[in-house]
Amino acid sequence: MEQPFTRTLATIIKNRRTRKPALYSKTPPPRELIRKLIEIARHAPNHHRTEPARFYLLEQPIIRKVGKLFGEIISKNSEDPLLLEKGNRKRKEWGEAPGILVLTCATDKSSDLVKKNPAVIDEDYATCSCIGQNLLLLFESENIASKWSTGPVWEHPEFAKTIGIENPQSERVVGIFFYGYSEQKVTSRELKPLDNHLFS
Repeated sequence: MEQPFTRTLATIIKNRRTRKPALYSKTPPPRELIRKLIEIARHAPNHHRTEPARFYLLEQPIIRKVGKLFGEIISKNSEDPLLLEKGNRKRKEWGEAPGILVLTCATDKSSDLVKKNPAVIDEDYATCSCIGQNLLLLFESENIASKWSTGPVWEHPEFAKTIGIENPQSERVVGIFFYGYSEQKVTSRELKPLDNHLFS
């Protein structure tokens, strides 16, 4: 018989959906709660115990700066009104988010371990991706809405300095995680039949 915890975890996995940061409450979840969830999320499979994940929990002034940087990436210094409008929209959406967490993967490619086994680079990224999913599920368990974005704000030359990355050459952005409280209703997602993907 299915145990209650398993049933709860299954529900969280199936029901978690991306929710729009523009619809989040302006009051952010407590930072201490977010720190607690990050600590739990770190417990993910990690070959060689490299602990590659780095977390940048942004304060509101930095969030506004990141929004500005992404607006500039989108508009591309163009005079095209469509790009300018989209850049302004993203600047506002990102800059007014109640919470943003940046997750990076730090791998020293010059290390003896990587020279001996280059697959460590992919293994480290896989670990950080697992941590990212853990975070999303933990947010959901606390009724915190979330969005995992890969909007390439890190392409901006000022990004690393803005959030405090000391060695950008060794850190690869895995995702920008928006989080906050939200009343937005989301519908369940139907997947294709498992038999289309399962081979046994």
